[in-house]
Amino acid sequence: MNSSSIKSNAQAQVPALPLLAHGRKKKWSYSSLIFSLFYFVPPLFMRDAPSNGVMALIVMGFVTFVFLYVLSVNQPVNRLPYYLTGMILLAYTTSLVNPGGTVIFGFVSFIVGYYYRFSIGIILLLAVSASLIFMKVYLYPTGLFFFLAAGANIAVLFGFGVMERKETLFQQKEAKHAAALSTLSAIAERERIGRDLHDVAGHALSSISLKAQVADKLLTKGRTAEAQAEVKALAQLSQQLLSEIRQTVSGIKQLSLREEIAKNMAKLSEQGFDVMSDVVSDAVSDVDESRFTHLTPLTPLQETQLSLIIKEATTNILRHSKGNQVTLTLQCTNDILNLVIADNGNSRCKTEGNGVQGIRERAELINATVEFQWGSPTVLTLQLPLLAKHNSSEPSA
Repeated sequence: MNSSSIKSNAQAQVPALPLLAHGRKKKWSYSSLIFSLFYFVPPLFMRDAPSNGVMALIVMGFVTFVFLYVLSVNQPVNRLPYYLTGMILLAYTTSLVNPGGTVIFGFVSFIVGYYYRFSIGIILLLAVSASLIFMKVYLYPTGLFFFLAAGANIAVLFGFGVMERKETLFQQKEAKHAAALSTLSAIAERERIGRDLHDVAGHALSSISLKAQVADKLLTKGRTAEAQAEVKALAQLSQQLLSEIRQTVSGIKQLSLREEIAKNMAKLSEQGFDVMSDVVSDAVSDVDESRFTHLTPLTPLQETQLSLIIKEATTNILRHSKGNQVTLTLQCTNDILNLVIADNGNSRCKTEGNGVQGIRERAELINATVEFQWGSPTVLTLQLPLLAKHNSSEPSA
């Protein structure tokens, strides 16, 4: 095995972690910069106040650090070493005039703890610790407090990075297991339908074939009346077979509205949105008979189309919304199922795209009305009349 294949295999084993500046990690990655203000604490307690030139260098160093850090959390792991190297060199350089420059090592440790293996992080911690001891002894012999604080900061932020890495890997593992279970469930469902269709259609098609042969022989012998009776029986068998096939196929597992709401709300939350949902449980799948005695549950077509509408609305919010809050309400009022999805982004829609048109088409498919309010907030409102029991036939596509 050559070196290139070894390298490719090693890269294949490295999990693809989401960037620190994406999803729910974005808020923590940027808000943690408030701890970097420790950078300015040591100059306040220096015996000799730094000159204007030195203070300008200190401020310039901090601005450079913030710039490099923002770039770092937005970089893929293959380009990250260049930016981390720049931050480490900056930490050493600024530490020559300001002990607070050691705070930069903490943010480097956080990034390394998240993206790299634990052993690599430990090596970095040992190297940084040796550097801190050297600076303490030879540059700042009286600055023990600042270096102890810097060491604690480095260890804590590295621990945060390691925990964030473990949590992310666990979530990816759970998502992979859920996808595998979903695939296995779909395969089992297809196998069940195949068995049911075989059982339903096998005998019926044999009977239809025999009836057709008998009718053909009767017509050949001129026994028209008897042949017509066989043809009528043949038509009845065909209708019966068609009905049974429809019943079998209608047993295909439709999208679960309850699961789709939970999945999409979790997706929004992961991308940094504050999510609030008000879902009446009996409105999701089964209408409570004690409260709505004349109504039926949602049909498979209705539940599937509502699930797809919520999925498309979530996709639109993730792509176009500039807000940070989403509210989903699903309730039954006056025999009407009301769905409202609102976000506080300031959206503008001069021409409706495929997503909005798709939502309108899906709503029309189940005889629901849908309206969009553009601006701030952006609101999708859908109303679905619930079917009465005496007329529970599902709208056809």
